[in-house]
Amino acid sequence: MKTTYKKLSKRFPAKKLKIFFDESSPGKTVQQCRNIIKYSSIIIGAFDGDKLIGIVRAIDDNIYASVMDVIVNPNYRKRGIGKKMVKMLCDELIKKDIKIIFCNTSKKLIPFYKSAANFKHDPEDVLLHIKNYKK
Repeated sequence: MKTTYKKLSKRFPAKKLKIFFDESSPGKTVQQCRNIIKYSSIIIGAFDGDKLIGIVRAIDDNIYASVMDVIVNPNYRKRGIGKKMVKMLCDELIKKDIKIIFCNTSKKLIPFYKSAANFKHDPEDVLLHIKNYKK
């Protein structure tokens, strides 16, 4: 398996995203998939050939961004795909000059985000972030 990664365009078919969700994290409708594509500022996809096997996305306002939906197909987990997608997403957001990247997550996933993209963590809070202020 050679996994490839790319930024998904706004024209990515909602039905393909729905198929991915059905296999990985069921419960999304085609309309919800259309909205995910429409309202996400960046979506990174992982592919095995033409098959979408993972996604991560961000919502931003050109100052702050929030990482959403780090999902990998169960048959492809534990291979570093999620980490690679999060790193790529954060790199894209930093290129956009996003100042702070937030990630709301559970405590057990903090090590994942810290290793994926150098997120910082205040032990008093579960909110992780990356600051991108230029000096």
